[in-house]
Amino acid sequence: MRRMAAGANRTGLIIVGLLCLIVGVAVLSISLGLAPALAPGLTPDGQLQPVAAVLALPFSAVIALVVAVLLVVIGIRWLAAQVPRKDSAKPLRMQEDARTGVTTVNANVIAAAVVDDLELTPEVVDAQAILRGTARSPELLLHVDVDERADIDAVVADISDRVTHNCSQALGVPLSAVGVEIGIARSRQRKQRSVQL
Repeated sequence: MRRMAAGANRTGLIIVGLLCLIVGVAVLSISLGLAPALAPGLTPDGQLQPVAAVLALPFSAVIALVVAVLLVVIGIRWLAAQVPRKDSAKPLRMQEDARTGVTTVNANVIAAAVVDDLELTPEVVDAQAILRGTARSPELLLHVDVDERADIDAVVADISDRVTHNCSQALGVPLSAVGVEIGIARSRQRKQRSVQL
């Protein structure tokens, strides 16, 4: 029920991988003697004069400090993205015309009503709901723990027929997406298993 940072991880790893590839190709071209065609002085046995000239500039320390601070900021941002988030919807605005008044509803209130509706099903032991998106395009994510002897097909049918219909009716618009995770509530000696639908 929590959103992980898989997309951010893939993007970051692609960027880091490309940078490492570029550095590796540059070092390999220097070691194989292919670099002098592009930059004279970049030979395996040379003193690397172009690189040394850049590092000898008076502002090279400032550039290195700026790059280090930038890398620290990127690293902290990346670590912050690893924290799982629920990403509930912002308060939903239920009227389109503000001249007649504005009614806003907190997404957690509707999610709590959906949980109460889910728990009316006899096989459901526990439930969690998260409402995401906007008032025009709401998305509903459900985690439902059912008894280990429950008919899962009947629970899923009840969710798709009754619970999502009631939620859509309360919001006044059809749900754009519904995600359901079914967990099997077992005894304390056994681990809980879940199936994503």
